[in-house]
Amino acid sequence: MRRLISLLFAFALLVVLVPAAGAVTTGTLRVDIEKAPIVPDGTTANEITDFVLTFIDRDPAIDGISLLAGGTVTATLPDDFVNTMHGDANTAILLQGWPQSPPVPFPWITTVSGNTVTATLTSDYLAGDFGPGTKQLHLILSDFRNPGPGMYDVDLVIKPDPASSATFGGTGTVHIIPRARPSVNAVSVFSGGGPPPPFNNAIYQTVSPGDDAADVGLYLWDKGSSVADGIINPLVDVAIVMTNQSHGRLVQGNETVGHVWIEAPAGADAYGITGGPSFLGIAAVSGLDVGVLVTTFSTDPKVSGAYAIAFRLNNGNTQELFVTAE
Repeated sequence: MRRLISLLFAFALLVVLVPAAGAVTTGTLRVDIEKAPIVPDGTTANEITDFVLTFIDRDPAIDGISLLAGGTVTATLPDDFVNTMHGDANTAILLQGWPQSPPVPFPWITTVSGNTVTATLTSDYLAGDFGPGTKQLHLILSDFRNPGPGMYDVDLVIKPDPASSATFGGTGTVHIIPRARPSVNAVSVFSGGGPPPPFNNAIYQTVSPGDDAADVGLYLWDKGSSVADGIINPLVDVAIVMTNQSHGRLVQGNETVGHVWIEAPAGADAYGITGGPSFLGIAAVSGLDVGVLVTTFSTDPKVSGAYAIAFRLNNGNTQELFVTAE
């Protein structure tokens, strides 16, 4: 799958886009860390710690790591993250590359010792039996508070088989920001499948030429949210208004609050995306108020190939989706 690299982004990007973590080739993992899609402020200073570590490419064509009963996935946060030591409000969720789709009930238990969080498998979680296998670790750490703004290293160690000495490890860097920015986040609960999980993959989809991809729900929050302080700023009444075939605006009333870009295969000219206006909803898992923008992407009936769609909120993040017509 292609990453969406376009000169159209040059004037808008204020952060460096980090490519997805690659497939496992040795015992060393590339680890990327981003705010969880179910909260507006999981990587904001002094807020509740809630972020996702990605250690295998999210493309479902690439296998994740198979975990056997007794295997462990362990993340260790720096001491700068404050553990309030309540001890019963922390969860590690092992994902296969897209949100809201772990096995249910979880085939693991979560334990916390100091600043070390461990998911220990109670039964096998194998590639092929439940999606492509484990690729991400979502840490929902309600007992923890983020430190001040800065860059912090989080260590990850995976021992897939308790009967083997094989160990995968890596270190990711989480960027803790001063205040919550506008946030756009793709979720899977609107894409079919479930409940209960698994839901269909909202990030990567494959359809026949001319078919619509499954709906993708986008969670939208404005700047300044603080879950710890009970301040939630959902973005509602936002709609997609296309300005040409490959570019659109996210519009709230008379204001442009973001943009949409589409990269299409050569020769495609009958594709498009629709969505909105966003409505007030309840975010999956977190239960927070959120603006929900449901989008539908249509492929060109005459052309096969890969599409990349990117949504960006002004002064916020970018969310990418990938659709293959074949």
